[in-house]
Amino acid sequence: MSKRLQVTLKDEMSEKLDELAKYLGVSKSAVIALALQDFDKKHKNR
Repeated sequence: MSKRLQVTLKDEMSEKLDELAKYLGVSKSAVIALALQDFDKKHKNR
């Protein structure tokens, strides 16, 4: 199941998101999901 969200980013973060999505060849949603998974892994045992 997926849930649609709306987020607001500063211009530089939005540009970075665009760049990463292009570089990785994935959607911006995928970049955000990967970042959240990474964050979760790093902070799981705290």
